[in-house]
Amino acid sequence: MPSVTRSDRSSRRDRREAMERRVLAATEQLIQEGAGFTELSVEKLAAVAGISRSTFYVHFEDKSDLARRMTKTVLAELETVSREWWSTADSADREHLQTALTSIIDVYRRRGAAFTMVVEAAAYDASVAEEVRSQMQSIIEATRKAIELGQAAGVMRAVEPAETAAVLTWMVERAGYQLVRMSDPDGDAKIVSVLTDVIFSTLYRLDSD
Repeated sequence: MPSVTRSDRSSRRDRREAMERRVLAATEQLIQEGAGFTELSVEKLAAVAGISRSTFYVHFEDKSDLARRMTKTVLAELETVSREWWSTADSADREHLQTALTSIIDVYRRRGAAFTMVVEAAAYDASVAEEVRSQMQSIIEATRKAIELGQAAGVMRAVEPAETAAVLTWMVERAGYQLVRMSDPDGDAKIVSVLTDVIFSTLYRLDSD
C-alpha cells in the first residue's frame, strides 16, 4: 500500500511546480506584450498569474528568485535538445547536428520573451548573471565532451576542445538571441543552415584533412 506521507509530498510538489509554471508563463506573457522586467511589479505578475501577492511570496523569494528560476528553465530546455547531437557527435552525421540546431533555434523562437527577461535581469542582478554563467558553463562542458568523443573516434579535427566548445556555444547563443528571438520565423531555416555549416566544417574532418 503506497505511503500516504509520500503521496502527500508528491502532491505538494506537483502543486508547487504547477504554480511556478503559472507565474513563469505570466511573466513571459507580460514581457511578450512589451513590459520590461525591471518595471514589472509583483502585484502585476501575481494578478496575471491569477494569484495573490502573498501567494507569490510563498513560492518565490522575490523577483530575482523568479529570474533565476526562469534562467534554469530555459537553459535546461536548451541543454535537453542539445543532447540530440552530443550523443551522436562521434558519428559525423550532419543531419543529427542540423536536427539539434533546429530544436535549439525553436527554443529561442518559442521562449523569446523568457530570454529577454533573463538577459535584462542578468544585467543588473549578480545572482541572475551567475546563474546564467553556471548554466551556460554546463552546456559548454557537455559540448567539450562531445568534441572529445568525436576526436577519439577519429572523425573530428584536432581543435582545442574546451576553447572550441566555448566559442561555438556562445556563437549559437548569440544567433538565437540576436537573430531569432524577435525576427521573422521564415528566416529560421537559413540560420540553422548557416550554423550547421560553420559548426560541421569547424569540427569534422573533410576528405582533404
